[in-house]
Amino acid sequence: MKPHKARMEEDRALRDAARALVMDDIDHLKGDVEEKGIVARIASSALLGATDIFEEGKELAEKHKPASYGIGAVIAAVVGWWALGGGRSDKSDDEDYAWDEID
Repeated sequence: MKPHKARMEEDRALRDAARALVMDDIDHLKGDVEEKGIVARIASSALLGATDIFEEGKELAEKHKPASYGIGAVIAAVVGWWALGGGRSDKSDDEDYAWDEID
C-alpha cells in the first residue's frame, strides 16, 4: 500500500471513531432531555444561581457586619414605614384635587 493511501485509511478510521463518539453523545443527551425536561433544567439552573448569589451575599455580610447592620436597619425602617401606612393621611384624596373642580 502506498503511504498516502495508508494515511487516508488511518484518517478515515479516526473520523469514523470520532463520529461514533459524537453520535453516542447526542443519543445520551436526547435520552437525558427526555428524562428531565427543559423547564426542569432551567428551574434547576436558576435555583443553583440563586443559591450562589445568596451564599455570596451571606459571606459579604459576615465580612462587613457593621455595614450589614446599617443596611438591615434601613430596610427595616422602610418596611415599617410602608406597613404603617407610608405617610398617608386619613383624609380623602378628593380634597387634594379641589382645584380641578369648577364651581
